Amino acid sequence: MNKNQFDVLARLLALPEHLRDDLYRTHLQGESPATPELAHALEQLRTTDRAIRSAYVTHTPSEFRVVVGHHDTHRKPGSLKLRVGDTVRLVAHSTERWIPVQVTALPASTKDYYRGEILEQRVVGSKFQVGNGVLFGEDQVVTGSYPHKL
Repeated sequence: MNKNQFDVLARLLALPEHLRDDLYRTHLQGESPATPELAHALEQLRTTDRAIRSAYVTHTPSEFRVVVGHHDTHRKPGSLKLRVGDTVRLVAHSTERWIPVQVTALPASTKDYYRGEILEQRVVGSKFQVGNGVLFGEDQVVTGSYPHKL
């Protein structure tokens, strides 16, 4: 989250002025909050940021690599059964890196996509930010044990 995004969120949440500088420094540097009031404000800020990102920023399936096809013998398309709350990995075309995503909704029909939320940002400067929404197909999910070094 950049300074402008932080300022907008702080105003929306009506955070007291005396907390804003300490809160931004704590968030930016990843330090532990010094007071319970600061800890509560930081949690409120992060929760709201993720909710807004998930609702307004959605990455489409075309941004992720298809990792399974009909020629694959190790896993046929449609054989993976995902549930809400599962953590999956997708490979972004722009970075060729895995992105951990939590499944938030199942497809309503066979023509629809799974919905998810990005859990972690592994590439500095990437457009894929924590909390962003994601649409993806079952054939885009990288399988294997999780978590491990991605």
